[in-house]
Amino acid sequence: MNKNAMFTGVHRLLFVSMIIVPAVPLFLAAAIGFYSYVETTKNFATNAIEQVAVDHRNMIAGFLDERRADLETILALTPVDALSGAAGQAEVSRILRASGSVFQDMGVIDPEGKQRAYSGPYALVGKIYRNTAWYRETVRRGYYVSDVFLGYRNVPHFVVAVARRIQGQVWVLRATIDSNLFGRLVEQVSVGDSGEAYILNRDGVFQTDRRSHGELLEHDLFNYPTHDESVMAFTGKDQEVEYLFASATMNDGKWRLVVRQKRDEAFQSTMAAAYTVLLILVCGGVVIVFLAVIVSRRVLETLQRQAEEVDILENQLLQAARLAELGEMAAGFAHEINNPLQVMKTDTALLEITLSDLVEKGTDADLCAEAQEVVDQFSIQIGRCAAITREILRFGRQDAPELQPVVLTTYIPEVGAMVQAKAEVHGIRLQFDVDANSPTIAADPGQLQQVMINLLNNAIYAVVDRHGTEGGEISVSVKNIQGSAVIRVVDNGTGMSQDIQSKIFLPFYTTKPPGQGTGMGLPVCHTIIDSLGGELTVESVRGEGTTFVITVPGMPNRS
Repeated sequence: MNKNAMFTGVHRLLFVSMIIVPAVPLFLAAAIGFYSYVETTKNFATNAIEQVAVDHRNMIAGFLDERRADLETILALTPVDALSGAAGQAEVSRILRASGSVFQDMGVIDPEGKQRAYSGPYALVGKIYRNTAWYRETVRRGYYVSDVFLGYRNVPHFVVAVARRIQGQVWVLRATIDSNLFGRLVEQVSVGDSGEAYILNRDGVFQTDRRSHGELLEHDLFNYPTHDESVMAFTGKDQEVEYLFASATMNDGKWRLVVRQKRDEAFQSTMAAAYTVLLILVCGGVVIVFLAVIVSRRVLETLQRQAEEVDILENQLLQAARLAELGEMAAGFAHEINNPLQVMKTDTALLEITLSDLVEKGTDADLCAEAQEVVDQFSIQIGRCAAITREILRFGRQDAPELQPVVLTTYIPEVGAMVQAKAEVHGIRLQFDVDANSPTIAADPGQLQQVMINLLNNAIYAVVDRHGTEGGEISVSVKNIQGSAVIRVVDNGTGMSQDIQSKIFLPFYTTKPPGQGTGMGLPVCHTIIDSLGGELTVESVRGEGTTFVITVPGMPNRS
């Protein structure tokens, strides 16, 4: 699979997951919270309007009870001879004036159902009421509040009537309630801006005016539910407007007091909560998407960076494998070169013997001396080649390390001589300061040589990187500190930052350009010194230079 396509898929999966995972609980919490709040506010609004209806009903019922009590008191205190005739007329007029504006008119009806005395704006004296429903109900129950009706006066009104039995006969005192006053009393309800109250009878006929399209004695077309309790709440649509209703029965169940409010206003807090929840969801969604974009990008960048590092490590491993193969090849070459060197060495020895014979026979002395000089030079160069091939074989050997005494006073200069020419080519002054009292250590000479050459090569690279071919210095010192050999390799190269110093002993970490370093040199050196019971540390200042310190326990002196 193409890496770009893979990373695109991973990025998309991360992005979607980071949106869905936090969004689901957010939406669930918002939905549950909103539902709970809506139910609570609905219950609160419903209970509130029910309570308004109950309180308003009790207030209206109290008003009617007071009017009933007034009439009963009047009828109880008025003597029978003052209930009819001129005396009755005068008494009724006096009582009506004393009642203020509550009653529009008042009349006394005798046991025959005939009105004997009347005070009011209509000519109702002598009118017969014995066949009217309100009169019969008053006689039967002793008290009655009628529906609104037209009656003899042909004007909408309703009456409050009380009955009293005097000397075995029933007399009735009837009073007409001021409809405007009663209507204002019913309309006095405080339920928001759209709240209103009105009264209906059992047939759905208005007993009071309604502020919104409802006149007295009109029939309300709204289909009200049947009353199962004295008070109930419900919602419904009237004239395309949704309302919250509260209905309470009164007047012995003949009337229904209705308090209603527009649903939007009643549940206004619910709508506000809905907008608040929506705002929270939008803001939360924006934050989630923003974080998902940022985090998914950073994760993707991290994955891409790690993939690149893996590619680099793979290349470095391949390079290390190639170097290992090259080392094996070099060892093979060195071994093959050793064979002709041995032949050349044997021939050189034979040539020396021949020259000795020639000198003894008196051959030209100058010619013999010149030939001897050539033979000596051959011996020197053959020895140098043999030494080089021997070191290559020892460096590339993969056998298990063999610890043996290593005398640092002679060993360190010998190793240094291997890189001396390389240092001089780059104009670097390479100095050695080996304390004569340096302890002998137990180490594998090949591995120790590998450590020293690696440190010296790194030092040369750093010095050349900073100074070029002029001004470079590298010093190697060996000291005896409390029985341990302390080897210091100091250069005045580029130096390292603290961050790089913390990583240089990690496998495959390198600061060199691709193809110039495997990142395995210093980790291997650290492992070798650690296996000797020693310690390899670094001290460096960026732009000033680096010091590697090798500390290895010395071998005990045997006397």
